[in-house]
Amino acid sequence: MAGERIKRKISLPQFELFKDIVAIDLDGIYLDLHNDYDCIRVLYNSAYNEFRLTFKRVNLATDANYDLVDLVFIDAVMETCLFVLDEYVSNEFKTIDLMYRGRFENETELAEFDGFGRSLYYIGFYRGIELKVFSTSLFVDL
Repeated sequence: MAGERIKRKISLPQFELFKDIVAIDLDGIYLDLHNDYDCIRVLYNSAYNEFRLTFKRVNLATDANYDLVDLVFIDAVMETCLFVLDEYVSNEFKTIDLMYRGRFENETELAEFDGFGRSLYYIGFYRGIELKVFSTSLFVDL
């Protein structure tokens, strides 16, 4: 067990609307998911209402010592999943471009939360890959 790494689960605060959260500061742990990491896996598990993005560190010059980082959306419901399939998708999907919590149209008005207390997270990768996920909370697994 000496060489085994202990996983850490860190709850992220409710982000302000429209603030880009691709770079995350966890009180001394700075994660730049755009420049230092590639997305290697996307998992939506409807049985557990969990949406997970897994990132692998590609910039070895960074001070971050976490090779794998998971963003975990709890009580998640997939609103939109858009992939434009062409020869560039596999390479372009790796780099997350933006992620923020935003408003959505709820009948005739813009809302911040749905009836279950979930916020809508907008996630964008290069080449038009877009994901929209409703979630009550967001965790980082290190």
